[in-house]
Amino acid sequence: MNRAQRRLSGREGRRVQKLPFNEFSDVTQESRRKSLALGGNPNFRADRVWQNNKYIVQVFYNCVRKENIYTKVMVRRSDSKPICSWSDLFRIKNELFGEEVDAIQFLPRKSELTDVANLYWFWIENG
Repeated sequence: MNRAQRRLSGREGRRVQKLPFNEFSDVTQESRRKSLALGGNPNFRADRVWQNNKYIVQVFYNCVRKENIYTKVMVRRSDSKPICSWSDLFRIKNELFGEEVDAIQFLPRKSELTDVANLYWFWIENG
């Protein structure tokens, strides 16, 4: 993504953050096409991508960690700013995965930290 595209994306993200929270839609295919067109890594592909006016949620199924299998979920705001609302994360979990599903927010050890953006991760144990 070049500088002009980032600026346009940032302006659009700030604009939609002012709107009421709307329903998520599945944008998986669109996201894959966009990622490949922008030269993204074809091996780092989410299994599902949902988006509404405020958030983008990427889901990676069957991730193994310490001999357990999880669904790994990445959440970010559409304007790339930090998420300050726990209730928004809770709402996302409920709407996309169910009200009776436990999700664990993951804070890795320092040696595993990759801190390149305001991305928030939670894990849902497959069971």
